[in-house]
Amino acid sequence: MYKKHFILFCIAVPNILFSQLQNTSYNALNLHSSSMIMSMGGDLNSIVNNDASLALITPSLLNESMDKQISFNFVDYVTDINFISFHFAGKLNDNLMFFTGVDAINYGQFESRDEIGNFISKFGASQQIITLGASKYLGNNLTIGSNLKMLNSSLESYHSLTLSSNTSLTYFNKDHEFSSTLLFKNFGKSIINYTSQNEELPFEIQLGLSKSLKHLPFTYSFVFHHLNVYNLSNNYNQNLTYDPVTNELIVKNETVAKHLLRHVILGAELNPFSKSLFIRAGFNFNRREDLKMDSFFNMSGFSWGLGLSVKKVTLNYSRSAFHTSSMLNSFSIITNLSNFGM
Repeated sequence: MYKKHFILFCIAVPNILFSQLQNTSYNALNLHSSSMIMSMGGDLNSIVNNDASLALITPSLLNESMDKQISFNFVDYVTDINFISFHFAGKLNDNLMFFTGVDAINYGQFESRDEIGNFISKFGASQQIITLGASKYLGNNLTIGSNLKMLNSSLESYHSLTLSSNTSLTYFNKDHEFSSTLLFKNFGKSIINYTSQNEELPFEIQLGLSKSLKHLPFTYSFVFHHLNVYNLSNNYNQNLTYDPVTNELIVKNETVAKHLLRHVILGAELNPFSKSLFIRAGFNFNRREDLKMDSFFNMSGFSWGLGLSVKKVTLNYSRSAFHTSSMLNSFSIITNLSNFGM
C-alpha cells in the first residue's frame, strides 16, 4: 500500500514541478539545472553564449566559446529534494563540438510503514542522467546538434532504465544578434520499466527566438513549447462557477487565447554598466495557470536571477516561484579549464 503511494508521489512530483502535460514518470528528462535557464522562465533554447549547461537540452547551442568550459549546478527544491549536475563542453575540430554531463536528483529519505502505521524501514529514491552530445556547424549561420541520454531511476525497490535523445537546429546571426532554434525533445524508449506497464517518454517540440537590442544591453527570448499538443490545460486548477438559476457547478473552459498563451515562456536579460553583471527575469504562463491561487495573488510562474563574472569564474543565482509554499533556488559556477593552464 505504502509502496504504491510512494510511486504515485515520485510520478506526480516531476509533473507538478515542471508543469509537463504527459502523465509519465520520465519527466526528469526535462530537468534544467542551469541558473540562467531557470531565472528566464524555466526553458531557454535559443540564446548563444558560453554556458555549457545550455547544451544539456539543446545540443545545437554548442559553440566554440564553450571549448573547455565546465559548469557545476545545484538546485534546492522543496523539502529534502535537491539536484546537482556537472557539464563539460569541448572542441573536436573547427566545426565540431562535443558535450558530456552527469545530472542527479535525490528525493530524500522516506519511511516504510504497515497498514496500521508501524515503522518498518527507511528507504531512498534517486535518479541519474548521463548525457553525451555533439554539434556541427553547417555554414550559413546554421548549427545542428544531437545528444543521447541514459536515465537511471531507483525508486524504493522499483528500477527503470531509459534511453532518449534530443535533436535541434539553431540559426544564429551574429551581425543582427538574432537566433532561433527548433528543438525535438525526448524521443526514445525505456529499456527497463518500473512495472509491466510500458510508459511513453514526454516527447515535445519547441521553437525559440532570441534577440539582443543594438543600442541597449538587453536580450529577450520567446520559447514556444509543446507545439505538438494544443491543449495544455489540466484538472489542477479548474475555473469553477455556479449556475445562478440551477445552482449547479459548472466548469468553464479556457479561451483560445489562454490555450495559446500556455505555450509561451518569456525571458529577458539585462547587462548594465559592464559585461560582468547580468540581471535576468522570466515568466512561464503555463506554470502560472497550473499553480496560481484564486484566493490571493502569488508569484507562481515568475522567476528572476543574477549573474556575476569575477576574474576567471562566473557565478549565477536564480529564484523561481512555483507555488506559495515552493520557492526554488539554483546556484551555478562556470569556468574554463584554459584559465588554469589546462
